[in-house]
Amino acid sequence: MDVTSVLVIVLVLAATAACVAVVWGVVEAIRASREARTFVARLDARLMPLLDKAEITVDALNAELLRVDGIVTRFEDASERVSTTARAAEAAVSAPIGLVAEAGSALGRIFSSLGRRRG
Repeated sequence: MDVTSVLVIVLVLAATAACVAVVWGVVEAIRASREARTFVARLDARLMPLLDKAEITVDALNAELLRVDGIVTRFEDASERVSTTARAAEAAVSAPIGLVAEAGSALGRIFSSLGRRRG
């Protein structure tokens, strides 16, 4: 055997090994692709019900927030009415009290001036 035939045999063996490696790589790629497809299908089967539940929960939360907003609005309206009523009551009470205070002051001046005249 000469050097050329040895090189040809080595080259054929290397090419065969390379072909086996390529075939093995393709088989592994196909297997990985199938596993990925199976994983995505399982993920989809589990994730879709969760997303549906999340959507229902968000809708329920929005409804509750609208209800709370209505309650807060009614509370604000009631607070404003109470505040207006309190201001009106204060005005109604403070006006007569002011008149009584003026009358008391006037009576005090009258009694004071009468006391000075007697004295």
